[in-house]
Amino acid sequence: MSNRKQEKKKTKKIGRKMDRKMDKIDKKILVLSVDRDDDLGRKAGLEGPIVGRENVLDAAVKLGLADPEDSDTNVLFRALKLRDEWEPQSKKIEVAAVTGDEKVGVISDVKVGDQLDLILEKFKADGVVLVTDGREDEFIEPVIRSKTTILSLDRIVVQQSEELETTYFILQEYLHNLMEDRKVSGLILGIPGLWVMSFCIAYYFKRLELLYIIGGFTGFYIFSKGFGIDKILSEEFAPGRFSIFTYLAALLLVFVGFFNMWEHAPRTWQEIQIFRIFQLYLYANPWIPLAVFVALSGKTIDAYAHRTNSQGDSGKNTSVMWYYLRMWGFTLSLFFMVYQVASHVIGAISFEELYMTAIVAMFFALAVWIISYRQEGKTESKKESAAKG
Repeated sequence: MSNRKQEKKKTKKIGRKMDRKMDKIDKKILVLSVDRDDDLGRKAGLEGPIVGRENVLDAAVKLGLADPEDSDTNVLFRALKLRDEWEPQSKKIEVAAVTGDEKVGVISDVKVGDQLDLILEKFKADGVVLVTDGREDEFIEPVIRSKTTILSLDRIVVQQSEELETTYFILQEYLHNLMEDRKVSGLILGIPGLWVMSFCIAYYFKRLELLYIIGGFTGFYIFSKGFGIDKILSEEFAPGRFSIFTYLAALLLVFVGFFNMWEHAPRTWQEIQIFRIFQLYLYANPWIPLAVFVALSGKTIDAYAHRTNSQGDSGKNTSVMWYYLRMWGFTLSLFFMVYQVASHVIGAISFEELYMTAIVAMFFALAVWIISYRQEGKTESKKESAAKG
């Protein structure tokens, strides 16, 4: 019995020794705290790097007294706690803190890297346990990896939930980009600012009706931005385009046409009849068809003027020119046919006259269509021949 007890005691001793060997970490470990925005320097007046348990503890106390709500204080205490917990199991362990710069970015990352080099020159660590206070400090991880191995990443979240902190950083990045982008900031911040100033001015001068005008312009601006009308207008009204004047003339003609329709429009619902609708169309003629004709003519002239590129070759504007010419012929024929139908409805012309004018309009549109297609084909053939030659 005594022999068995002795054997059991020996087995227990061997097991304890093996457990101790398994718990032992055969590496030199550096527990590293990263203060990327240099709170230690700005608030506690300390310069990095800070190496050693006593020095880091002193830095944590000074920062805590300077700003008790700063999360970097908790990071330093967390690094000290990890160092004390792992000291019995580690071959050798050290704790240190590195600081960056108030201008978070390249400058702060370079400073952190330089300070880490100084620490590693004195303490040849096999790896680093990185302790940070949030998402922003984790951007320093590539810098640490370029210097040594990261054995573990210990992230501490203080005073708020992790989801709230992540949302804060996303919102901070969004607001930063918003302020940097002039186009977006003008739309998101400029328009509300304009409204506030306009309201104050209108209220001061007791002219609140000015807000209707400003609201109209603001609505048109947002509408044009939403549907890309501003880009279309900027392309159409580029310098050197004849269509600028034709568009303005077409707009004036449309206004005259609708004004004529308004002057003769029925004032009650009982007066609205098919006969009156066709009559209103006749009152608007020839202004609206003429407006379309003028606008298309301007586009055709622009395409003809820019039909060759800088090398003197026929560009795609040649095809565009013939396209607008086809649209011009088709639109003119269509308006003429509708005009004749309206005239027949009110009894101004007979059915035979309507029939003959419809045939003439169709032949005119067809002739313009065929001629433009043939000319476009000749242009393409010349371009292909020149390319082969």
